[in-house]
Amino acid sequence: MNKKNTPLLDEHLESLKGMQAAEAGDFFYTRLRQRMVADMQRNAIDKLWRFPLKPVWTVSLLVILLGVNGFMLTQQFRNKHISSNSNNSAIKNFAESYDQTVTTTY
Repeated sequence: MNKKNTPLLDEHLESLKGMQAAEAGDFFYTRLRQRMVADMQRNAIDKLWRFPLKPVWTVSLLVILLGVNGFMLTQQFRNKHISSNSNNSAIKNFAESYDQTVTTTY
């Protein structure tokens, strides 16, 4: 093969002769292994105690809570209306059992 060496090429080749392979520090691999173990443990704990806070779950939970709240409010108002009528009859029944009379005013 035909070799054509130039001074610039020779200079670059000479600079490559002194190269050494890069080496990690003394405790690099022990620190790396410790970080990997800590990350795995943290991920395992996160998977155990993760609560799904996705918007689908939160919106559906709010809809369910509002539905239960509305149902309870309608039951409360319905019971007040019924109890106001039945309250008078209950008082009358109680008074009749003791041979008393009750006058009601509205």
